[in-house]
Amino acid sequence: MILLGLFGGIFTIFAAGFGVALSIFAQRGRVNLVECTCLAWLFGSGIVSLLLWLCGTFCSGLTLQAVVTMACLALAILGWRVKLLSRARFIVPVPASSIEWLLSSIVVAEAAILLFVSFKHTLGWDGLLNWEIKARYAFVNNGVIPASYYSSSGRAFTHPEYPLGIPFTELWLYLWMGEPHQFWVKVIFPLFYAVGAALLALLTARLSGQPWAGLLVASFLPLVPSVSASPGGIVVGYVDVPLSVFYLAALGYLFCWFRDSDLRSIVPFAACAALLPWIKSEGVILWLVLVLLGLVFSLFKHRTLQLLISSVPGLVIILGWRLYLRFLHIWPHSDFSHPSLSLLRHNLSRVPDIVSILFTELIEPVHWSFFWLLAAVALIYLFASRNLEKVFLATAVLLPIVLYSLTYLFSTWPSYTAHMTSSVPRLLLHVMPAGWVAIGLALSSPGTQTEKVESKLG
Repeated sequence: MILLGLFGGIFTIFAAGFGVALSIFAQRGRVNLVECTCLAWLFGSGIVSLLLWLCGTFCSGLTLQAVVTMACLALAILGWRVKLLSRARFIVPVPASSIEWLLSSIVVAEAAILLFVSFKHTLGWDGLLNWEIKARYAFVNNGVIPASYYSSSGRAFTHPEYPLGIPFTELWLYLWMGEPHQFWVKVIFPLFYAVGAALLALLTARLSGQPWAGLLVASFLPLVPSVSASPGGIVVGYVDVPLSVFYLAALGYLFCWFRDSDLRSIVPFAACAALLPWIKSEGVILWLVLVLLGLVFSLFKHRTLQLLISSVPGLVIILGWRLYLRFLHIWPHSDFSHPSLSLLRHNLSRVPDIVSILFTELIEPVHWSFFWLLAAVALIYLFASRNLEKVFLATAVLLPIVLYSLTYLFSTWPSYTAHMTSSVPRLLLHVMPAGWVAIGLALSSPGTQTEKVESKLG
């Protein structure tokens, strides 16, 4: 029964997200089944977790599960209805050469191996005491986190202020399985990896015009040690890899919108960007980076209104969560102090140490192998190309790293260097897939025509 419940939970997540993705892409007449399935998991996990949070304010238990399930099925039916009315057909991108077949096989095999490896490890410290603990509290309280949790000083170490995207995705599987089974809930993390690898291949192929480049960087993805192991890897149940997948998807569709001016690119961007702050607190910074880049893009394309509208869902989630925490009188967060000019001037002496620690981490082979060396070469190439799109992509990789590093100027830890050493490896994971896109574009031939690839990928 546990496995049947697990399947039911995963199915409803995919059903909700697939319906939304179908509604977006069906108007094209051709729907890329791989792309739609990948976005189904991203959209579905966001929809289910948000519905559990919102609906949990007025119902609980079996009623809550039934309401969310009906909403998921309704979205699936709506999406299928849109597909039928638009007479769209599914397409599956097929490798065109032996090299592409080989690389595709490697990507699939790597995803299968990481799925197996994930079940050989237990959840890590943050996976248990920052994320899964919220799912468990909610499960034993009929699907709703008790208000006392947020204001309890004894539970402050579990970071009650962290958003509920991943914890409530775990909660959804718990509700369907009928028990908080930590072993089976780990399946969501290799699923995020598989979705990220497929989107990395698709988006890089679409932006570079060369499918082999997308498949190549996707096959290299698990060779970065931090992806598959600590700190922050998928086997320990941290949220950094899922966050990186949302950032990859949002960034990729932002660039697709810049190229094709198609609303069916700006809608996935808006959805994935909006969910960034719902996955982790640092998602606010990533959302801000994307909105700033999008605003600059929109000025060149004279479509500022579209970008501003697409930013509204993210702003609603950010403000809604902040207001919710304030309403519950959350225990004050203690890792960072509130930024101010006086504190900034006082802590400027930290800058040399912050730069030193960041550089040391970037060249740490145990965490990153050769990735940041390749990324550095690719970013230099993209900046030197003087191509607006490539420069913006390089900026999308570098700017979050700079902003993340600056936050340690306001660290309240007794040792801000220890704070940075313990957390910066996980923060760098957030932009790592975007770095692989930069590498893929650097590998592609200049002036490659993308029309054929676009028609092939739908």
